[in-house]
Amino acid sequence: MSRRIAKRARGLAIAIALCLAASQVWSDESVSLQHQCLEDSSRLHGSYDLARLLDIAQCLNPETREAWEHTRQAELAVDLVQSGYRPQVSLEALGGFQRTPLPIPTNLIARGYFTSDTREFVPSLGVKWLLFDFGRRAGQEATARANQAAAEGAYNGAQQRLVFDVTRAYFQYQSSREDLHAADEAVTAAQTIQDATEDQRRHGRATVVASAQAERQTALSKLNQVKANGAVRTAYASLMASIGLSADTQFTIAENKDQALPTLPGESIDHYVQKALGSRPDVRVAEEKVKAAEGEVQSAHAAYHPTISFAGSYYQNIGSLSNDGGPYYSVNKPGGAVFLKFELPLFDGGTRSTHLSMAHSQVQAAQDQLDQVRDKVGQEVVKAYNDLRTSIEAHAEAQTFAHAARVAYEAALDAYQHGVGTYADLANDEAIMAQSQSALANANADAQIAWVGLSLAVGDVRVTP
Repeated sequence: MSRRIAKRARGLAIAIALCLAASQVWSDESVSLQHQCLEDSSRLHGSYDLARLLDIAQCLNPETREAWEHTRQAELAVDLVQSGYRPQVSLEALGGFQRTPLPIPTNLIARGYFTSDTREFVPSLGVKWLLFDFGRRAGQEATARANQAAAEGAYNGAQQRLVFDVTRAYFQYQSSREDLHAADEAVTAAQTIQDATEDQRRHGRATVVASAQAERQTALSKLNQVKANGAVRTAYASLMASIGLSADTQFTIAENKDQALPTLPGESIDHYVQKALGSRPDVRVAEEKVKAAEGEVQSAHAAYHPTISFAGSYYQNIGSLSNDGGPYYSVNKPGGAVFLKFELPLFDGGTRSTHLSMAHSQVQAAQDQLDQVRDKVGQEVVKAYNDLRTSIEAHAEAQTFAHAARVAYEAALDAYQHGVGTYADLANDEAIMAQSQSALANANADAQIAWVGLSLAVGDVRVTP
């Protein structure tokens, strides 16, 4: 029993060691790939802008790498189908010894049988070639090519979604930094108000209550500053995750102050919907799935037709024969055979009709899926179009709001410092100014994200190679 336990324990230890080794290999490959991508992108020194982050993401992101492998597999599937048009050549060799008792008339041999010993070695070269199948391989090739096109469309769609995800995370991070900047200004403004209140109190123009309120406002502003710092760290981690990096990766992200604000859409919604129906990767994928299903129907129909194939072989018979222990008679001569095979299934118990029915059902299902995708495209384009218009209009109003809020705050601060304004008015204007700055930062990020969102909905996201 102890030996059995020891063997099991040893086997378990070996299995664990192999798993750890495989995990380490995978980890080393992942780290190596990450290092290579970062090294390629670090040839330019300085901070990382959106374009460089997108380059890293397209190099590292596992979803796009997986989609690329599916594309390669679909391309190989086409090659596999095309190989069926070529002859198949094989080299075989058969060798061995055989003892065979055989009957014989008793007037020749009294016991009524004799024994034949055979020793043979037969190398052969065989050829098989399917000449005509009346559409079977053509249908398979049509299906394989449609699946290849669908895989390419899925890969393009994965790249476009990656660009959108990274862009959205980038502008959300920029917005969080602007929120932090607004929080910093709010702390500075609150501290200024508190200092002014203390000065007013020393001159007898402010009460203890006003001084306590000013101190409270400063503490609240610092609390908001801490929260804004946390939001920046969270947004940074989300940006790294969208790229395919760990959250502790340290980059210096460039600010997007020079990023131009998107303009209002210049065309109608119907124009963008029609453009999306013609260029969206998911629409192309759905269309190719219909073609793939139609190829299955073609193959199923062809199963009702005959097949004509060629088969041939050339061999060398190297052997010897002995009867009843007598001397061996040898042979070493070539031989060959050529056949033309015609095959037509007459009855298969309903297999072909079932396959044909299934293929027709697949076509209908693929067509229904295509209709669903087209309806979804229209809805997404309309939403993205309206979101972009709304975000641009909101940004214009946020600019006006931020400018007016700052003017009002500066006027209230000046009046309070000269003893003609109230603390309540100043504190209210300070809070509104901080709110307006945050609203402007969010409006800018929303406009940039909405512009990329419309590009994604239309299928016109620019993807760098």
